[in-house]
Amino acid sequence: MAEDRYAFLRELDLFADETHKPFHWQPESPQRKTPAALLIHGFPGTPADMRPMGHSFLAAGWAAHAPLLPGFGPAIATLPERRFTEWVEVVREEAAQLRRDHEVVVVVGHSMGAAFTVLATVAERVSAQVLLAPYWRFGGPAQTMLWPVLRWVARRWRPLHAVDLDEERIRDGIRQFGPEIDLDDVLTRERLRDVVVPTELLDELRRLGDATNRMAPRSDVPTLVVQGRRDGMVRPRDTDRLIRRLPCVAGYELLDSTHRIVDQDDGAWERVERAVMEFAQPFADGR
Repeated sequence: MAEDRYAFLRELDLFADETHKPFHWQPESPQRKTPAALLIHGFPGTPADMRPMGHSFLAAGWAAHAPLLPGFGPAIATLPERRFTEWVEVVREEAAQLRRDHEVVVVVGHSMGAAFTVLATVAERVSAQVLLAPYWRFGGPAQTMLWPVLRWVARRWRPLHAVDLDEERIRDGIRQFGPEIDLDDVLTRERLRDVVVPTELLDELRRLGDATNRMAPRSDVPTLVVQGRRDGMVRPRDTDRLIRRLPCVAGYELLDSTHRIVDQDDGAWERVERAVMEFAQPFADGR
């Protein structure tokens, strides 16, 4: 039964657009002194989310590199099979490769990508890191306390089972996965409501958050944190707690934005872009 549901996801050909693919952009006449930005998408994003930031770095003379993490994009149906350590290792390897080719490497992670960034910079020292709406905590205190019971009682979670598929916010979110999905087709709507997310995947996100909280004091590279005041997924008070555990926070921007802080249409993009570039550029200039 579960395989049939995942087969449906494969049939949809999700994230087929070229913008979801990894990118590696180089300025004209790149050299070893050309600084590089490693851009890490969040959950369940793709490099498409990081393209605006990539363009900003490229315009400033940086190389911009954004990998597609395993289990995301067109491989979204395999996501329940993944482990957070696999994602962290990919980010660490990408950072190591960039360091071989560039003297200055800055890692920019959004949401869950920020958690990968923190864990990767413990193992692979880079010039600096930028954490955008950084995920580290799975749910609130009550959810955390009850999770050992909940994960056994409810082995499977249907995220779309009870939502209103006619609500524009929900439709916009689904279109990010696959613009070609016909949300007015009765059979498609039924199959979407029946899509299952195993609680094992949610448990993996909990482990990622725990590891990020535990390892944060060892992530001792200069750090900029940018947080949206209206973020309903990563709350500002939780980001405040993470900041207190990071030893080298050089700046913190609390902006009038939501969790989609990397989205140019979210309302605070110009301030996000300016904060990131003003933080990163001195490393490229040798200051």
